[in-house]
Amino acid sequence: MKNYILTLLMISITTVSFGRAPKKVEIKGIIENAAGKTLYLNAFINNTPVIIDSVVIKKNGKFRLAVNVVKPDFYSIGFSKQDYALLVLDSANTDEVINFNADGAKIMETYSISGSKDSEIVKTLVLHLSDHSKWKKEYANNLKDPKFNPQQKADTKRKLDSLDKNFIYKRDQFINNNYKSIAVLTTMGYLNPQTDLALYKKIEAGLAESVPNTSYHLAVQTQIKQIETQNENRKKEAVERERLEQLSAIGSIAPELNFPNPDGKIITLESLRGNYVLIDFWASWCRPCRAENPNVVKLYNEYKDKGFTVYSVSLDKDINRWLSAIKQDNLYWPNHVSDLKQWKSEAVKIYGFTGIPFTVLIDKDGEIIAKNLRGAALDKKIKELLGD
Repeated sequence: MKNYILTLLMISITTVSFGRAPKKVEIKGIIENAAGKTLYLNAFINNTPVIIDSVVIKKNGKFRLAVNVVKPDFYSIGFSKQDYALLVLDSANTDEVINFNADGAKIMETYSISGSKDSEIVKTLVLHLSDHSKWKKEYANNLKDPKFNPQQKADTKRKLDSLDKNFIYKRDQFINNNYKSIAVLTTMGYLNPQTDLALYKKIEAGLAESVPNTSYHLAVQTQIKQIETQNENRKKEAVERERLEQLSAIGSIAPELNFPNPDGKIITLESLRGNYVLIDFWASWCRPCRAENPNVVKLYNEYKDKGFTVYSVSLDKDINRWLSAIKQDNLYWPNHVSDLKQWKSEAVKIYGFTGIPFTVLIDKDGEIIAKNLRGAALDKKIKELLGD
């Protein structure tokens, strides 16, 4: 929770007039096991806690701090940046005196607060987050425990799934009950931009009503715009992937390729009809391609006399590096071609692939029967087609 709040507060605090006079708010109480330690009250400015008051805890644990409050804002109270309680103070919803008590050894886990409605709201979420985190860690450790048998691990997995579902239920309940309070911002680090856009929008609408044009409201607006842009880009990418996929769809006739070999002679894909052809898009600089080459060589040597050949399309730029790789990897089939344009090659546009190695297997009539096979999967497929 604290990491998200600090991230959100990177936007500078926007001064907005709410038509309210400043209210002096006193925070007092007892911090046990902390006599002599200095307690700090911080505001957040540009992702940085700024001390606005401090006090040395008395022997009896008592303390007293004060702050002038106008607009709704986040504050923290604690001994360090790692262990603190998060407060939300607002002149309209905060009493003149706030009672705060805690164990100084673990403030975040033990504090209680009254006199600040929004701070009490945050406390309910902190309790749920703490409980969820504790059980999630325990279940995760159990799943790794070698002493747990399969049935115990299956039961633990069900408990973990149930825990996460309950967390989401409580999260959504918190948002629906408190979406007009900036306290709701403590939940946003636990929202999924791809599935929870409606909750983002509910929060934005609530803040537009309660704290319009503050940094908090504007930050949520900005985040929603970013999510909507990302979602739109994902849709466009999905459409483009589908378009590219259809360029070499299984069951269709393989698009024609005609490129020069190292001697400048044009070799067409169509000229290899009557064979099972592995169209292999590769390059001398592609390590995965080079790692796969021995397997392709093995298959070529085993099935070249049974109607199998390879049509290698290189995305090289340097002809000497291309030729050197052919020699080094023993790629002795005759069908090596390239327009030496790397990723600007026409082959990329024609077949629509975005990474290499990329393979397309076609039958004797030029129909695509498989794509992106390599290793054991390619070996198995060729054996199915041409094995004894």
